[in-house]
Amino acid sequence: MNHELVISAGTVDITPERPSMLGGYNKRTDPFTAVADRLEGNVLIIKDSTSRVVIVSTDLLYPGDALRNELLKALSIVNNESELFLCASHTHYAPMTALSMPRLGVADLDYVRFVAARITALIKSIEQTGNVCIATYHEGAANHSINRRLRCFRVTSQGLARNIGMGPNPEGERDEQVRILKFCEPGGQPLALIWNYACHAADSVDGLKVSAAFPGVVRSRLRSDLGRIPVLFLQGFSGNVRPPFTGTSFGVKGLVRRALLGPRFRTPRRPEWQAWSNSLADCVASFAQSSPRRLQVGSPMAKRIEVPEDEFAIGGDGNKPLVWHLIDCGELRIVGINAEPMVQYRKLLAKSLGDVPLLTAGCLDQTQCYLPSDEMIPEGGYEVEGFRPLFNFKGRFREKVQDPVIQRLTRTATQPRRGNA
Repeated sequence: MNHELVISAGTVDITPERPSMLGGYNKRTDPFTAVADRLEGNVLIIKDSTSRVVIVSTDLLYPGDALRNELLKALSIVNNESELFLCASHTHYAPMTALSMPRLGVADLDYVRFVAARITALIKSIEQTGNVCIATYHEGAANHSINRRLRCFRVTSQGLARNIGMGPNPEGERDEQVRILKFCEPGGQPLALIWNYACHAADSVDGLKVSAAFPGVVRSRLRSDLGRIPVLFLQGFSGNVRPPFTGTSFGVKGLVRRALLGPRFRTPRRPEWQAWSNSLADCVASFAQSSPRRLQVGSPMAKRIEVPEDEFAIGGDGNKPLVWHLIDCGELRIVGINAEPMVQYRKLLAKSLGDVPLLTAGCLDQTQCYLPSDEMIPEGGYEVEGFRPLFNFKGRFREKVQDPVIQRLTRTATQPRRGNA
């Protein structure tokens, strides 16, 4: 049965108004010095007479529990929190808002409240309005990322050893598909857009300037074609992929690091950064204008599915469960998780959830950990072990993590749709 799709959408500026510490790098301890480009919160509400979901995309590293709880209380949905799908672009150039991860940046609670107030005001200003629209799905391969898990010889505390570390791996797995949902008036005028791509937003030119990184560049390019519409970015399953700025860092120090640690990533020069991000933006903009697949979107249903910590890790404190957030609209599904999954999880979910357009997002809510694939557990590396002190993650992954984590979602996703839970 055809369903009349109604949306409300809006954008709000969340650029900090006073200096604070940026999130993302444990060696960056000074507050930001300037604003390279503005940060935004973009909101899309999908609704009908019986249900709704509120999708909030923020230019942040991770949203964090404090921000989520502030929004739930302000919107009076504490008892129906599946309505709020809260995600971050994962830019490493925004103030930290996750209070429990101080090694990645000390959060400013006043900034958390500022962001919550701005987003709350936006949602309340648009929630009583609505536009009947059509939804279309677009897709294309961008080829702008690189795998960052590299096995090579390095000097370690045990001497020269061949192990897994951070380094450019052109042969490693990636997910290069850009997936786009475009919402337009029946006459064709764009109203809002969601785009989804798996690539760490870990690079910009100046480490002490506020920036939305590449999601901001793409957003500006899309608006130049489609008008000043809300543009939401869903950071794909990108735990082991990032921009491909590789090669020897400049100077003697860079040469020594290359000799001791193997091939490395480096901070891009401004022309490199601009060329890469603008090229990606051109790709996404072209896909957004490509021949669409029109979707028959049903009543929006949302569910949150918890995976207890002891199902995927041992030796932890038990307070870091993973939570899947599923939005099911019939011919369209959006699945997010409060982790940074490896790109391999995209294929695993697509195989389990069937042949419907599927957008996948990491970096939801209070992001708990990286989520490695089974084959990575014995290999080690940052995504298995190295991240743990930065995330205050005391447990260690079980030998098999994929099945218990995915099966919790698929058991729920394959049940008949019954509304928000």
